[in-house]
Amino acid sequence: MKKIRTTQVNSLKQLKPKIKSRRQTIYDAIKHLTSTVHIPVTNRMIAKHLGWDINRVTGRVTELVDLGKVKSNGTHKDLQTNRTVTVWEAL
Repeated sequence: MKKIRTTQVNSLKQLKPKIKSRRQTIYDAIKHLTSTVHIPVTNRMIAKHLGWDINRVTGRVTELVDLGKVKSNGTHKDLQTNRTVTVWEAL
């Protein structure tokens, strides 16, 4: 078993509030986009709405799904990438 260094533990403790805050920001964005703008809420749309890179969004969305706060609401053809992507819904 790999030993965890004290510096790793301290870094994680510092990151946890930021992760929770980003997760909440993304959850709020999903709720806002579905209730007011009425567009398919994809990872790309969340990133665009927040002005973030998509890789800051995808991990947090996965965490929200795992926590039961967000679920898939079908798929959508992303015209920019020409790919089928997941549409998200806040619970």
